[in-house]
Amino acid sequence: MQQIEGRFRPEIQALRAIAVVAVVLYHLWPNRLPGGYVGVDVFFVISGFLIIGHLLRETEKTRSVDVFAFWARRVRRLLPASTLVLVATAIATLIWVPQVQWVQYFREFAASAVSLQNWLLSAASVDYLGADNAASPVQHFWSLSVEEQFYIVWPLIVLGVLALPRRRRRISTARRVFFVLTGITAVSLALSIVITITSPSTAYFDTTTRAWEIGLGGILAFLTYGRHKPRRVLAASMSWAGLAMIAAALLFFTAATPFPGWTALLPVVGTMLVIAAGMPHIWWSPTHIARLPRVQRLGAVSYSLYLWHWPILTIVPFAMGHPLGFKSKLAVIVLSLVLAVLTKRFVEDPARTMPALTRRRPLVSVVAGVATAVLVLGMSTSVATVTDATNDARADAMRHSLREKRPCTGALVVGNPDCTNPNKPTALTDPSVARSDIGKGVAVVDPCKQGLTQTEVMTCRVGDTEHPVKRIALVGDSHAGQYVVPLDRYGKAHRIEFVTYLKSYCAGLGIPGIAAAKNGQPATVNSCATWGASVQHDILASPDVQSVVFTNFTPSYTAAPAPWRSLTAGDFESVWKPLRDGGKQVVALRDDPISAEPNVPQCVAEHMDESDPCTTPLTRAQLAADRDPMVQAAAATDVPVVDMADVFCTDGTCHSVIGGLVVYFDRHHMTAAFAETTADIVGPRLDKATDPGHER
Repeated sequence: MQQIEGRFRPEIQALRAIAVVAVVLYHLWPNRLPGGYVGVDVFFVISGFLIIGHLLRETEKTRSVDVFAFWARRVRRLLPASTLVLVATAIATLIWVPQVQWVQYFREFAASAVSLQNWLLSAASVDYLGADNAASPVQHFWSLSVEEQFYIVWPLIVLGVLALPRRRRRISTARRVFFVLTGITAVSLALSIVITITSPSTAYFDTTTRAWEIGLGGILAFLTYGRHKPRRVLAASMSWAGLAMIAAALLFFTAATPFPGWTALLPVVGTMLVIAAGMPHIWWSPTHIARLPRVQRLGAVSYSLYLWHWPILTIVPFAMGHPLGFKSKLAVIVLSLVLAVLTKRFVEDPARTMPALTRRRPLVSVVAGVATAVLVLGMSTSVATVTDATNDARADAMRHSLREKRPCTGALVVGNPDCTNPNKPTALTDPSVARSDIGKGVAVVDPCKQGLTQTEVMTCRVGDTEHPVKRIALVGDSHAGQYVVPLDRYGKAHRIEFVTYLKSYCAGLGIPGIAAAKNGQPATVNSCATWGASVQHDILASPDVQSVVFTNFTPSYTAAPAPWRSLTAGDFESVWKPLRDGGKQVVALRDDPISAEPNVPQCVAEHMDESDPCTTPLTRAQLAADRDPMVQAAAATDVPVVDMADVFCTDGTCHSVIGGLVVYFDRHHMTAAFAETTADIVGPRLDKATDPGHER
């Protein structure tokens, strides 16, 4: 039971119960409780109130902070249960999860072990190669990472404040710490508001944009320390108002709500009101509900329940071989509760009072905690590293096989009547290799592709770079980049040099205000416009470049986030005209069909026994011609269009396995192996389209 200064605080335990129920129900039925994710924010405020409040009382009594004693208590409180869940989940992953997911999952296990999961997810959220990653069984450890980072840093900040000379004796130690906390909280809130607007996915996981929620809980501890509770009528009103604010966030917030930012103030302030009000003894207050034994017991096991529910929810579908139904989800709740109760009874409670640790110096607990984290880190990293190395070896073997140009391999099946069952998995079908088979010109950080915010023009020259008879510029984003490998191969054999102009999240037109669907950061959007204009100038100033091929992830640019605008046919026309007037042949390489599956290698791994796994209707895989601005612009300006849809799709169905090779390493980028097999298809088509005087 939660106690502060000897007083039992049932409202905090009740808030924990509300928070964990909200999170669990949101993960199980997100459409039924669309704002359930704010349960994490309730936890943040509670942690700030309790932990900072504890340090406040310690500094008031001793004029110092025993940092190691504080860390030791946190280690004994948090680490045993989280380590148990991490280890159990890792074992379950090895048993039931396809190997295609091991590298990602075990890297996240390692990050979770050392409280860095939120930073790993933050980095992946702005990387289109990681943005579609399947949710790992320990993804929810991001919130624990935020709290644990705060627990590490905040006592050191307090010590730093205490070490500063006191110029004004009238300013107490507590007040100085309060001023510092208020400043940190204000800065964090400002960052949260700004970054939520510019990069919401980053803001969601970033410690600096979440610290203010913990900080406000601490400020509440300062403001209420040693003071009487509000009068009963006011307190009951505050409590109900706070609960109503939390409920409003749970019911009316959605995935589209800008969050955290200023909108997070609703559940955060609501939580503060409930804590500040306490549990007033008046008949119409929520005290009677909060004190219900079931509510209190649920709050008591909230930490373990939070830890267990997500791994079970994500791994059980692998074990069952199909998605969870309603009854299965109810079983997940029951199993999570049972494990939470057992963990609380046999792990959490004993670890907090274990004589072997509590009777020794706090440093012993801290060292034990660090050693445990390092051990889990080492084991998880080892599995990820070994799996990665194994995949690399298998990828090398696959590339060696591809060099033999065996018929019916990859795109070589196209138009070959001798290739039977061209979409059936074969011995070459290796989803684990496919997951990391990223070719030159595709990754966010790539020597042939400019980064997210840089504006300098950088080029790569592939194909025949010594004595070419034709030079073709390739302009676009990673969807253009995925053709670097096959065009290099084709160009070498046919005396063509390809000069690449590539940039992440950039359509390549040099027109201001055009943004990709998942990246509306001003720095990215503005740099794209500057870069694109420079590219056009560079191409016009290069007489050796006779033709320019444009291609990009067109559907992404037709769904730009506010306040940016989407790509139009007129944009292409305005960019193509000066190039054509300057004597350049312009070609539109229509964007390839993409998969409806968020993670194609994982889907293929789960359906290896099917003759044509993980297909997508062409109507969903590719923009219709009348909705594709590049195709519309080409029709209006008589620019030739090269369409590769027939390589990916037959009879209106687009495939994930072609000629034994997995087509995509995510859902919309070709694997390097499959891309290489398209060399003798895309190469001749572009070669013909860029011939002088080519007729459409």
